[in-house]
Amino acid sequence: MRASLFLTLLLGACAATRNPERSKLQPAMTPTPQSAALASNPGAPSPHATAAGATPPNPIPTSPTSTSPPSTSPPATSVAPVEATVAPLREAQFELGRVGDEPLTARDFLRKLWIADNRLARRVVEQLVFTRLTQLEATRLGIRLVESAVDAEVLRAMGELERKLVDRQSKLTLREHIDQVIGIEPELYLADLRDEAILQMLAERCVRAWAVENDRCDVRVTELRSSDALAAAQADLNAGKTFAEVAKAHGAGDDAVSATTLLRITRAESQDLARAVFATAVGTVGGPLEQGGRWLLFVPEVRHEGREGSWVELREEVESSLTMAPVGELEFVQWRAAMVRRYRVDLQPFFQEVERKGAAGR
Repeated sequence: MRASLFLTLLLGACAATRNPERSKLQPAMTPTPQSAALASNPGAPSPHATAAGATPPNPIPTSPTSTSPPSTSPPATSVAPVEATVAPLREAQFELGRVGDEPLTARDFLRKLWIADNRLARRVVEQLVFTRLTQLEATRLGIRLVESAVDAEVLRAMGELERKLVDRQSKLTLREHIDQVIGIEPELYLADLRDEAILQMLAERCVRAWAVENDRCDVRVTELRSSDALAAAQADLNAGKTFAEVAKAHGAGDDAVSATTLLRITRAESQDLARAVFATAVGTVGGPLEQGGRWLLFVPEVRHEGREGSWVELREEVESSLTMAPVGELEFVQWRAAMVRRYRVDLQPFFQEVERKGAAGR
């Protein structure tokens, strides 16, 4: 059920950003060009299978080893936020090569790529946007990562790739596979893997720090998948039945027993669900809220007051929360929508290059 519920919430959140249709990009942390190329190589492990996420809808999958343990003192050794390089399109018209006296330019390549596979192109652009948003927010907060934690995450990712080679009965070492099968300089590939690990860890902390800074609400949600189920649920509520009874009888959720899903919603005035949750008193039934042809009924259970602060002030709470629970899809979607409002994102130059027509800024 999680996939269907989160899909409707995700679509609602994307619509709230009021981006033009052609620039609605996929959720961030999707495969990079290298991992997309790997998909066409049977047996080739992805360099970002753990660091950048393997499959949607999880934009920021996590694991216990990717989160450094909480500490009450600042780390003695740290690394700066990952550096992002997103040069303006009009400054990137370098030559890829020449055929006779005619140049092959980046513009030619981008246009052909867009025509051949604009879904892949969108994912790559989204990755660049995500990288820059993460960098800006990590810098604002002053986030620093413990060097040993980054090293441990990279080693874990490499170990996972090596296990995949063993499972596929490959006789090549990881570096040999990268060089001979993938066709990339191993050190370049592994450096990119490290960058992705840093980006992943920074993103987790940016998303969770933003949640800590804002008011949150733990809310119990049930999904009604037809108009008949909605009518029956409303009739039962009017007759005095409890939310729990109505959910069991007519709803659906991650918890098969209660037919509900427990979500933590961050206050965000741009999103229908967040607005409805914070407009509903704790302990009372809210909704129905229509989401993609389905309806949500919910009960806010606990509210948490946000507190702003620097990374030094938020670090212990953020690290502890990441140890207890990874960043989820909805949490990420809300963060991304907030970042697009906080930091201006303008992809007009890109769409003008690949479509040869005007595109409103994002």
